[in-house]
Amino acid sequence: MRILICAAEAPLPPINGFRLMLRALTEELRREHEVRVLALRAADQDAASVDENHLRLVPRPEAHRVGDAAALVQALLRRRPLRADAVAALLARPLRKELEEFNPDLVHVTSGRLAAIGAALAGRKSVLGALDAWHLNVEARAAVAAGARSRLLQGEAVRVRRFEASEYRRFGRVVVVSDADRDALREVDPTLAVSVIPNGVDARFFAPDPTAARESSRLVFTGVMSYAPNVLAADFLAREVFPLVRTARPDARLAIVGRAPAARVRALAELDGVEVTGEVEDLRPWLVGSGAYVCPMISGTGIKNKLLEAMACSAACVATPLALQGLRVTPGQELLVGVTAKELADELLRLLEDDECRARLGRAAREYVRREHDWGAVARAYADVYGEVLAEDAHAPV
Repeated sequence: MRILICAAEAPLPPINGFRLMLRALTEELRREHEVRVLALRAADQDAASVDENHLRLVPRPEAHRVGDAAALVQALLRRRPLRADAVAALLARPLRKELEEFNPDLVHVTSGRLAAIGAALAGRKSVLGALDAWHLNVEARAAVAAGARSRLLQGEAVRVRRFEASEYRRFGRVVVVSDADRDALREVDPTLAVSVIPNGVDARFFAPDPTAARESSRLVFTGVMSYAPNVLAADFLAREVFPLVRTARPDARLAIVGRAPAARVRALAELDGVEVTGEVEDLRPWLVGSGAYVCPMISGTGIKNKLLEAMACSAACVATPLALQGLRVTPGQELLVGVTAKELADELLRLLEDDECRARLGRAAREYVRREHDWGAVARAYADVYGEVLAEDAHAPV
């Protein structure tokens, strides 16, 4: 099968969850299929080592204030999400070349923010890797914002819903990572054909290391710390959860690990026992060498790659229910779950005090990841969806 993947970001460093997913998926698909990737390259991504036989990159212009203002005016006038059409337009000409030269059997577009490109795929078999219900993320950001920013985000959420309803139906199938995202999209458009395929994790790379130095009283939370849901989670963890832990365990420490920490995250380093590292070369020592991993998400959608990575490393994990979207886990079996700050703190204290519980949960967590989130299985699930779309007699309406 010849597969063309059109992506909003290139699968190159610096790595985030989306780029990691795209790189792993394409590597697995190439084991059995001919795959090319057409993607936007950010200014901080180095294309020096790119294999041009498999990847065509399109530079993405850097944003600036004048451009931001103009883009907002366009979004308001056209009642479309901010930059959705502009991003798709950047890929329009190279997409035509790929369709002519590569002539794929199927085009896989990812993520949902790139769905406007579906208009250029009329008559082509296509799949939209939406990954999540975009409008839920925007609504969550609006809920925690204030003043004019909150009103702007509320308007953006309305425009995103309209965009999902008009653009997603151009594709033969829409793929998301959780049942909650599927249900949210079907509320927007009940006619959408939506499949659920969870994200994967490289369990061979993220693996327990018995020789790693261990700080059993340290808690750790990882992620891209400029991403709004991670910022909110880190703030909640450091200001509401961790003080309760530290009251009972004065020796406890909290490490917030991840690149590009926002000012709100950097300020948390002023709190007693809290360390904000910024970007680190390798996450694994932090995951393997801490007493427990915390994923205290209070907003956002989709599977949390950071939680899967911690589980793959056999870390004992504590998470909020929101962090478990797309995971088929049983609280108390593979990890512990808490809703309130006190519940989370109690579960973390339990792990800090109980070595046997910590080891048992870590073993079960890794076994779950290896069984349910292997990238090979994820790629096969996508290939099955591709086959179903190719077998359909008629393309989705355009």
